Amino acid sequence: MVNARHCKNDIADVDPQLHFPRVAVISTVCGVISFVFGCGVRIVNLPRDKGKLPIQPDRLENMHQVPLQGLRVLNLTDESANYTSLSESWFVFDASDRDEDDESAAGIGNQLLVDIKNVNSNFLNSEERLKKAMIAMLAENDFEPVSYYCRSRNHAGYSCHGHFDEAVMNLYTFPFHGVISLDLLTRDEEDLISFLEKIEGVFAIPEEKIHQLDEDYPPPQMTWTHKLRNFRHEFGVEDYHEGGKSVVEGELTQDILSQPGFEMKKQVAFVETKYQNVHFYEAINTRFRSVASYEKSLSKDGSYESLHPELFRQDKIVFLDGDSQSSLYGEAVYHEGLVHAAMLTHPNPKRVAIIGGGEGATLREVLKHKTVQEVVMIDIDGEFVQLCRKYLPEWSDCSDLVGSTAPSCFDDDRARVYFEDAFQWFIDRFATVDNKKGVEEEDFFDVIIMDACDPTNDFVTKLYVDSTFVWSIYNGLSESGVFVAQIGRSSSHTGGIDETKMFKNMFEEVGFESMHIYDEGHSGFYEPWSHLVALKSAASRKLWYRNSAQTEIEIQKRISTTYSGKPALLYFDASVMSSYQLPDKVHEDVYCRLQERRECKAAWEMIKNHTIDVEIINTGHAFNPLYERNILHYEPNEGSIQSRVFVWL
Repeated sequence: MVNARHCKNDIADVDPQLHFPRVAVISTVCGVISFVFGCGVRIVNLPRDKGKLPIQPDRLENMHQVPLQGLRVLNLTDESANYTSLSESWFVFDASDRDEDDESAAGIGNQLLVDIKNVNSNFLNSEERLKKAMIAMLAENDFEPVSYYCRSRNHAGYSCHGHFDEAVMNLYTFPFHGVISLDLLTRDEEDLISFLEKIEGVFAIPEEKIHQLDEDYPPPQMTWTHKLRNFRHEFGVEDYHEGGKSVVEGELTQDILSQPGFEMKKQVAFVETKYQNVHFYEAINTRFRSVASYEKSLSKDGSYESLHPELFRQDKIVFLDGDSQSSLYGEAVYHEGLVHAAMLTHPNPKRVAIIGGGEGATLREVLKHKTVQEVVMIDIDGEFVQLCRKYLPEWSDCSDLVGSTAPSCFDDDRARVYFEDAFQWFIDRFATVDNKKGVEEEDFFDVIIMDACDPTNDFVTKLYVDSTFVWSIYNGLSESGVFVAQIGRSSSHTGGIDETKMFKNMFEEVGFESMHIYDEGHSGFYEPWSHLVALKSAASRKLWYRNSAQTEIEIQKRISTTYSGKPALLYFDASVMSSYQLPDKVHEDVYCRLQERRECKAAWEMIKNHTIDVEIINTGHAFNPLYERNILHYEPNEGSIQSRVFVWL
């Protein structure tokens, strides 16, 4: 039995009457099977007039048979089986020939689909140059060639196939259009993103001017798609990288790499910090933006696009461990919604803490408030912060903000940035009442903003395991203090888990008197994102429930102006704040449906009978979306309910 990577030699075992194209197809399928399944492969000739396979019985237990069409696997352990129905040239697998090293690659596969336009037509019509380019590109990555060939097409161009020890490459050229299409498939667990630069260097050959007076040709332009192949999770392929998944898994693959809609995309940088894998991408999603408009914005033809290039820029996206964190076209919405709703709910926020926020945009929004005297930002990954300063400078740009003392928000005199574990930082200072006694009054925070990278892992898990951090947050706040956190994707009617129960119990236990959940659906995450606001004093509810006119006045009083005269806030205003004040009906339904809540039943009775029972409302008043949606708000300290017309649902 011959190992699959020597598939070129196996062709000799095929019926010599087979013409070349069929042999080529067999070679291609043989190569694909060899690295996808990691098995030994041999092509055997099965004459139609024989009912038995020409294989020794003692080898049958290790054999599997795969036909050319469909690659359906059949077990050949039955010696008495009649094989007269089999056609010629079947693949026979010998599992005993599999290399031990290949076990780790079972179920692994990566595919790269590349299209390049504006390519030199002479290059695209040269068999020799195409072969050399294909071999050079893969040989540089330690892939050894097994077999390769090119075939001229009817009118012009070539279709080429190369089988390498751990990869298969196919390419097709269209000289008249200056286009080359390339397909690279490997059995390696490593992603193929690093190949893009080499592919562009080898195949993106620019067109040359024939005459000196000819106009310059446009430069080659490459679009690509990266796919993770095979049923990876069914094969248990989850532990090739620290953290339990490949650096290109998660939302990075789902939202960017494998989506054809992102025709133009480029990996700007990939860095493994001490704590996480960081990807920076530039991309254009053709569902929302046009590549042609972007290209026109780079010109100086006087068009609308060229006069307003800022409206047609490529999106910038940062991923941490494969999950999307922020984007150029969504970050203002996200960070303004996270920061200003909480800041306006405090009467005079002077000292603010930010947990996480490594991109710098949360810090930028806080510094827009004239009342702020000091901002303490604690992020564990200092290297990530420096990367964001380099690749995402817009996120931390304070150069246009009146009152800022530096172009970068990180360098503002009011900013104190610490590269530490933020959870431990708060626990060390505020976890117990005894520690709190040693804290000066001016060291408490008026607002604490939780902008953790992954609320599921960093925030919720901590709260489930230990309430010490929640106590430290509560103790670290001033008497009218406000805490706000992003808590992940918004609930749905079909959601099976009500995490608000955990918030309600934990935050009420430590003493927060009012909690509110609001959703923001324009942050660039493809679905609404939820935020939790916890008020240390119920008296702050009056500020949370300001009407639109009152909110607009506060915004004008508090938010700094800009040197350019442009609005300091791009998205947040009084109408947005009004939309945050009441939770979505989904939160009410999930809250009451998934738990047996007496307060929900009692509230429905009050609404039905048009009566108000203050004692019932006072039970669990800190968080109850049903009360919040149907009664304006209750002030426990005053023992009264402000006027509200019941809403019949």
